[in-house]
Amino acid sequence: MSVPVEESRMPHTAPKKQPRSRDPERTKAQLTESALREFADHGFHGARVDRITRAVGCNPRLLYHYFGSKEKLYVSVIEHIFADIRAQERDLQLARLDPLSAMRRLVEFTYDFFDGNPLFVKMTRNENLLEGKFIVQTQAVRTSSQPLIDAISGIIARGRAEGVFRHEYDALQIYITIVALSAHHLNNGHTLTAIFGVDLLSPEWRQERRAHSIELVLNALTSSKSDPV
Repeated sequence: MSVPVEESRMPHTAPKKQPRSRDPERTKAQLTESALREFADHGFHGARVDRITRAVGCNPRLLYHYFGSKEKLYVSVIEHIFADIRAQERDLQLARLDPLSAMRRLVEFTYDFFDGNPLFVKMTRNENLLEGKFIVQTQAVRTSSQPLIDAISGIIARGRAEGVFRHEYDALQIYITIVALSAHHLNNGHTLTAIFGVDLLSPEWRQERRAHSIELVLNALTSSKSDPV
């Protein structure tokens, strides 16, 4: 008669490691997000592919399979961050608002986007240090950005036709001004804080900057030529 083996003496096998889910789009999205953090924090030259893939839990060969090279991955990240801001700008539906409200909403959104997306600010700052070496390689960013300039032109034209805006500023000039008002203090906050002894990166100062930016842009469009701008 056989004696049953006690359960406690049964050999225990380690649970099988679950294979990584084969979802190419999901993996590419995870690699893009990991690469965004890596490139933003370390710049293109300081970024490491092994750190990017380790954060996702995949083999570096998979990254090269999907993107081809570190350079192409970097360009893909640039396209990704600009696709994000352009999509959110489209969601504003500025054409449905009256000109003054539309311009106010655009300034509010742009300021808040830069204020709340430090990785975007770091990426664009790093790319400027590279003199636009990689962003110039992508047509997608230029193509997706033109509708915004067209929308601003439409807002200004409507405002002029309705007598709300007194000046017909160039749409690109206006947008670059809005970006400068939204980002300059972030890109230069530490040095300007040291120079003037005021914490430009504090929440209180940034809220004051937000109100100032909105007022400045709207005053520039609505004031008469004799009024101070």
